[in-house]
Amino acid sequence: MKKTENFDFLDDEKIAEKIIDFKDKNITFVRFFIPSIYCSSCISVLENLSNHHKYILESTVDFSNKKVGIIFKNKDLRLSELAVFLEKIGYKPSINSESIEDNQEKIFDRKLIGKLAVSFFCFGNIMLLAIPEYVGAYEDVWFLENRNFFRYLMGILSFPVVLFSLMDHVKYALLGLKKHIFNMDIPITIGIVVLFLWSCYEVFLDLGSGYFDSLAGFSFFLLLSRMFQIHTHRRILSFDQNYKSFYPIYVSRICNNKEEKILLSSLKKGDLIAIRNEEIIPADSILIKGIASLDNSFITGESHLINKKIGERIYAGSKQKGEIIYLKIIKNIDQSYLSLLWNKKKFYHKKLLHLNSISNRFSQYFTPIILMISIITGIYWSFINVSKVFQTTFSVLIITCPCALVLSSPLIFGNIIRFFSKKGFYVKDIFTMERISTISTLIFDKTGTITDPNKEKVFFIGKKLRHKEKKIIASLLRNSNHPLSKKIFTELSIKEYYSINNFQEIIGQGMQGVIQNVSVKIGSPKYLGITINNWKETTVAVSINEKFFGYFLFRNFYRKGIKKIFKNLKKYEIVILSGDNNELEKKYLESILPKSSKIFFNQSPEEKFNYVKKIQRNGKQVMMIGDGINDYAALNQSEVGVAISENPSNFFPSCDAFIQSNYLDKIFLFLKISKIATRLVIVNFMISLFYNGIGIIFAVTGHLKPFIAAILMPLSSLSVIIFSILSTWMVSRRFLS
Repeated sequence: MKKTENFDFLDDEKIAEKIIDFKDKNITFVRFFIPSIYCSSCISVLENLSNHHKYILESTVDFSNKKVGIIFKNKDLRLSELAVFLEKIGYKPSINSESIEDNQEKIFDRKLIGKLAVSFFCFGNIMLLAIPEYVGAYEDVWFLENRNFFRYLMGILSFPVVLFSLMDHVKYALLGLKKHIFNMDIPITIGIVVLFLWSCYEVFLDLGSGYFDSLAGFSFFLLLSRMFQIHTHRRILSFDQNYKSFYPIYVSRICNNKEEKILLSSLKKGDLIAIRNEEIIPADSILIKGIASLDNSFITGESHLINKKIGERIYAGSKQKGEIIYLKIIKNIDQSYLSLLWNKKKFYHKKLLHLNSISNRFSQYFTPIILMISIITGIYWSFINVSKVFQTTFSVLIITCPCALVLSSPLIFGNIIRFFSKKGFYVKDIFTMERISTISTLIFDKTGTITDPNKEKVFFIGKKLRHKEKKIIASLLRNSNHPLSKKIFTELSIKEYYSINNFQEIIGQGMQGVIQNVSVKIGSPKYLGITINNWKETTVAVSINEKFFGYFLFRNFYRKGIKKIFKNLKKYEIVILSGDNNELEKKYLESILPKSSKIFFNQSPEEKFNYVKKIQRNGKQVMMIGDGINDYAALNQSEVGVAISENPSNFFPSCDAFIQSNYLDKIFLFLKISKIATRLVIVNFMISLFYNGIGIIFAVTGHLKPFIAAILMPLSSLSVIIFSILSTWMVSRRFLS
């Protein structure tokens, strides 16, 4: 009960509001800083919290920031009770004034540096006390009489070192065993306990000086290696946070009654923004104007709409379904929360391909194999030379620590992601990079993807548009984010608008609403239920007051260098899926595409989605490139969904990557480099395995002392890091400079 009271302050709404990212009537989303997240077993336990608590729905770990995001049922579980539950399973949240201000990393650093300082002090003094035995001082009478003083003092100094090591490893070894995971904490724990007890046994019976020096050295270099790893994650692997500041995401800010596009990262508390149909609210806000009909399925998984009144709070991550609304930002933007939304997938569980599978299989079998080798080594030396049993078995456990293997994949793919972001291609994570390297089929949307919306010409065919009619059409179009709607809206050049009622948009088909007591519909001829003679080009029809008024005719211009783009991609299977029914453009595309390519026009969003599923069943690995609006289902279903960006005012959690439109001609290079990166990761694996193999040979044969093994262990990680940095830099310089 005492522990529960320690977290009672979390039930105070004012405090909870500072750490809660989302809350509705049923669920709450919160992120806690967990300083004790160290390894893969920690991630496994924390990402499966729903299996351990019936009121926890989902949990996600942000390893580099030591945070866990949790969605839970707030009617059945209080925030304070959730914190107590995390503490009971060994992952106590760090919640204080500093953590609320997001300075948790300083607390964590101080604890680790403190442990490192104590370990260094003990290690240094133990080595000094061990010098007489190293230089063979047994002939000295004074030393022989006082040898036990030196040995007992070494044992006392090694005690805090052992205590720190056990605190760090025993807990995670037990957690791993509970999850049936054999992590590296198990052999490390066994080695430390056995070596310490055997050393005490030797000293107490005056059989020898034990292995206190090796034990202290191993603990010190293990902590040093951990700090090195953490530094690597924060600096070299900082792509996970830093590259997201390059998101090509813009938001419409209202300033002096004018609408302007600004970078999402420039959004500040107090700004007034406009949100259109299908747009994601980027930060916690207050509804100022309009009718908010919100879809929270990205957060809650529930698709029903929630209506908000003027003055009510709206959480980041909600999606507007309906007319344009105006919001006032009340909380500074938190891009890492949007990143969590980006990582949430509802349509299709992405398969982790061969590299990740190799990593999983490796970690699954590596520890049991190493334990078997160390046991066999110990048994062998017990018959040959008992004095070398612990030296050899412990050396095997130390030299095979897979720190370098853990870094291999994140370092290579992480650096490539950073280089891609500088060239307008923003990839979500390293698992997406793995999938990109296996792509066999490329599917392109047409309108706004391979066509250039900035160069399109628009003509109106029908009755002459008066100012009032232009104003009515513009008032409806301004609520939509579809490329054709935005193009027509720009062409009309209307600055004042009518209010709208009963707004409704069917993505990929059209929209309707009531303006000035008149029913207005805009969209495809099929959506309006009309037929246009000789309809062979891209058209958007208009009906006012249930009467066909005319249609906008588009003359498409393809992006610069489109022929070269398709020529470079001839090794891939290329498919064009378009909602248009323009026969003239179809013939043009056939003339510039490779002969094996396929073109399908008049495709609805659902038909695009079904086509992707169909070819996936035939073993195709699909990359879908679309505008992110009416292609969201197909983007989600594909192995890699890429949204092309002009100046997007929307956020697309359905995609795996963004590409700026002016870098589309480099898609071939991005695909090529991703394949090279895969080979580099395999080379990194081979370097690590070669190092471990050589180390095992020396350890098993008794030619490697634990102390030397502890020094060599971080050098293995250093070699992998140096190779990763140099190889990725050379690749990027050759292909992307």
